[in-house]
Amino acid sequence: MNVATYTGASEPRIGYVELQVSDLERSVEFYQKLIGFSILKKDDNTVQLTADGVSPHLILTQSEDFVERPSRSTGLYHLAILVPTRQDLALAFTHLMEADYPMQGASDHQYSEALYLADPDNNGIEIYADRDSAEWVRDNSGGYVGATNQLDFEGLLSEIKDAKWTGLSKGTRIGHMHLQASDLEASKKFYVEALGFDIVAQDSHMLFVSKDAYHHHIGMNTWAGTGIPKPPENALGLMHFTFHLNQDEYEAAKNGLTKANFQFQENDQTITTEDPSGIKLKLILKN
Repeated sequence: MNVATYTGASEPRIGYVELQVSDLERSVEFYQKLIGFSILKKDDNTVQLTADGVSPHLILTQSEDFVERPSRSTGLYHLAILVPTRQDLALAFTHLMEADYPMQGASDHQYSEALYLADPDNNGIEIYADRDSAEWVRDNSGGYVGATNQLDFEGLLSEIKDAKWTGLSKGTRIGHMHLQASDLEASKKFYVEALGFDIVAQDSHMLFVSKDAYHHHIGMNTWAGTGIPKPPENALGLMHFTFHLNQDEYEAAKNGLTKANFQFQENDQTITTEDPSGIKLKLILKN
């Protein structure tokens, strides 16, 4: 358990998320007009979306032979877009309300405030803003105490003042990934023992892990059941996501995967691997 205090000074840990979508044009329109990304690069069947105009944060891909992802299968629970300020969150909320887009929920999680919705292919999305890490509550073992309390909409909306929604602010990043897993003990062996993540919260159906003492970079749950299968290779939804490691972490991850007999490939300072739930990730060396 990492009991250091999160400072936010480290560079973003999650790079980009790649999704398989059923209608590329429709998904691009959604992520541009409703969420606020802009196009970084596009070709016939792939579009890279960005919040800062420099790095891809979301890659959308459409292939002709896609199939629906079974609901009781591993993969994406939601991808979480971290906006820099509470005002950004308030503006996102009012923009979605004005567009009359259906929301799935809104919560105060103690360490963050969050909005929930889904994209046109029913991929879960969280848009959230962190509270000051000095306010995050820890339990006796050093983990973070989360909550699912009602969001203070009145307080949130008071942050807007004269600001107008103009898309995602430059400091926006993919803050965390929440995954539908098949076996949390197997996930723990992969993410904690092999890759060196710290456990920051856990119970019998949920495991949250992170680097840098963050409240979670990767969340996993078995709420859909234990032992659920991975979806077909060409299913809609999560194709893979990337995670940044420093030199020491990268070498330790390589050693950990080797020692635990997890399969991986290494190419151009990138480790490509698959967790025990069949979820693909790329570990990228960042200096």
